[in-house]
Amino acid sequence: MPRPIVWRGAGLGNEIFPWAKAYIASRELGFRLVRPAWGLNRRNYRQEFGTSRLDFLQHAALRLAMPVVTVTDELVESTGETDYGAAMRVLDAEHGWSRRHSIILLHQGMAGGHLAIERARGYLRNTLLGRLPERGCPDDHGPDRGQLRVAVHIRLGDFSQDSTGPQPGVFNTRLPLSWYSSVLAALRERHADSLHIDLVSDDPVQATRMLSEWRMCDARSRSILEDLSIMATADLLICSVSTFSMLAAFLSDAPYLWYRPHLHEHGGFLSIWGYKPQQMTGGTGDSLRKEQRIGGASLPTRGVAVDADGELPSWLTDFLTMKAALNRRSGDLVRCGVVPHHSPVPIID
Repeated sequence: MPRPIVWRGAGLGNEIFPWAKAYIASRELGFRLVRPAWGLNRRNYRQEFGTSRLDFLQHAALRLAMPVVTVTDELVESTGETDYGAAMRVLDAEHGWSRRHSIILLHQGMAGGHLAIERARGYLRNTLLGRLPERGCPDDHGPDRGQLRVAVHIRLGDFSQDSTGPQPGVFNTRLPLSWYSSVLAALRERHADSLHIDLVSDDPVQATRMLSEWRMCDARSRSILEDLSIMATADLLICSVSTFSMLAAFLSDAPYLWYRPHLHEHGGFLSIWGYKPQQMTGGTGDSLRKEQRIGGASLPTRGVAVDADGELPSWLTDFLTMKAALNRRSGDLVRCGVVPHHSPVPIID
């Protein structure tokens, strides 16, 4: 039976692309999915997923036993399809992979970004989330007061430092600490009574030292899946320019903030990937034309561009005020709460 297989060794934000692509291919072509060989990953993800250190031997045995076809970015892009499932159908019609008795499809690359793997979002949510820490934070606000949970991702590690932060098309660069401070100060000014901050970082000790004023809990070591679950379930995400932040935003339904100077300008709109010429004939270009058609410049957006001064749009602060009110348990019927006899008129002050 055909077996899609994944073989990677990068960070989780990168790992999910070939994994998700293999999942989509398995659904489209009727192949069996073989999960990543986490034993090869230098970040010890095997401990996160509970797999053996030698799980890569199964992959190696399969590669010796059956012919391997590597599905490259170039091969996928040649189909003209952004959706990975649609691309697989085109390639399968051309190469007849699903009609072969035995074959391994090796998936790689990040072509199409998260838009290409949209069909795998539910699978990734079911697989990666649900790891929230069982112990709460002693500094949490009382639940009856309502609580606005904000997850702040500070990517440190081997990311380079630049006083201006990453510019359009530049990655693997830290965001200025002043940007985080400005954004958090703006949130505190409006939501101080309900604000709870979770600092998420690959170096939590250094991150809490850098933003000690915002440390709501003692610095503690968490697994990467706990960090991902915290971010994906927050009411607001403050992202770094990293694939891990992108993954959290992809799996979340909440609004998220992005560093404005990193975004590419075109046609009165901003994007992460618009600096790539092929994107303007693909996903980014399609989105730009749609937003122009529906008058998107005057509508709220999930991704919010925030400049170095940390100023937040008024619609977002109004939304967060409403979200904090909805979070209070005393107004939640299934938590022994009560609701007014008549529907209240929302007041945003």
